Amino acid sequence: MTLKGRKSHYNIKLLRGYGVSITLKDSKIHLKDGIHDITGKSESESWYVPKLPYEKIVISGRGYISTEALSLLSKYNRNVILVDTFGKPITFCNPMMESLTATRYRMAQYDTFRDEAKRKYLQQQTVKAKIKSQCNFLKSVNSKIDTATWADFEYGDDPLPSEAKFARWYWSQYARLIPSKYEFESRNNSKIRISKNHATDIVNALLNYGYVVLAGEISKYVNGFGLDGYCGFYHKSNTGFQPLVYDLMEPFRWLVEFTVWKFCNNKRSSPKRHEFTHTKDGGIVMDSVLIRRFLDALERKFQSKRRHEFRHGAKTKDGKKAVQEITVTKITVQNLVDYCIDKQDY
Repeated sequence: MTLKGRKSHYNIKLLRGYGVSITLKDSKIHLKDGIHDITGKSESESWYVPKLPYEKIVISGRGYISTEALSLLSKYNRNVILVDTFGKPITFCNPMMESLTATRYRMAQYDTFRDEAKRKYLQQQTVKAKIKSQCNFLKSVNSKIDTATWADFEYGDDPLPSEAKFARWYWSQYARLIPSKYEFESRNNSKIRISKNHATDIVNALLNYGYVVLAGEISKYVNGFGLDGYCGFYHKSNTGFQPLVYDLMEPFRWLVEFTVWKFCNNKRSSPKRHEFTHTKDGGIVMDSVLIRRFLDALERKFQSKRRHEFRHGAKTKDGKKAVQEITVTKITVQNLVDYCIDKQDY
């Protein structure tokens, strides 16, 4: 059900533009949007944090966040994601787990990643899961696509060549699913990293934005278990910040790619030409209305359910339950923790 004063019931909030702020007053969190270019006004809302309907707050603009508000949001496990004008990540603000358990997990993480055999095993499992998920996505939206089998992209000790080979094939197939009017030919920024290069078409711009939100969610779980996001087993530390987050999000990139495909092929939701523009250096800047509509669609995909192995709650015959897609990402982080402490296979 849609809450009073809200246009959707999904739990993500975008604050964008000049004058955005998150403050704490009278024990309430005050969320203020940026000043609208035409009306000169900005919208605001106030909530007691336990009743705050948003699990994620995405901020893009110039404004102010009070330390008191940020501390309270962290206490209640609310995720704050800061991005620049082009949707590239600036930082993720997540609560840290402080306990002897977290210390044990982190030490086990370091020991595991220093073990070459274990590190290679994690790399191979990650690439295999990513390829499988993206093949399943292509097959689900177009049965005529001859989806590659894992054997077609067999790997040796180094999975990078296999991933690169698959990526070229995958994006060529993905481009065929996108309406030609959006001029999408290939992925021009396939990794989240600090870079001067911006998306040069609307599809890549949406993909970038979606990947950042997905990374923010996984970062929340990584920090929640007390792991070190800057120590990864696959991506090199100099390719961006929090390599472990990008390692873990590989099998879930398809969630963003599915959303962008569906978004662009839906007449009601698809990007309109007046909702984005090119900068003088060719980068894409999207209108706030377009971003909100896309984030709403992305959150809807995150909350969709599928059957997956789940160890908590009442047991089922096959050990699987209907869980949200975003919950599967948390289960994956938990599985990594269990692998590091030799509790179970990854």
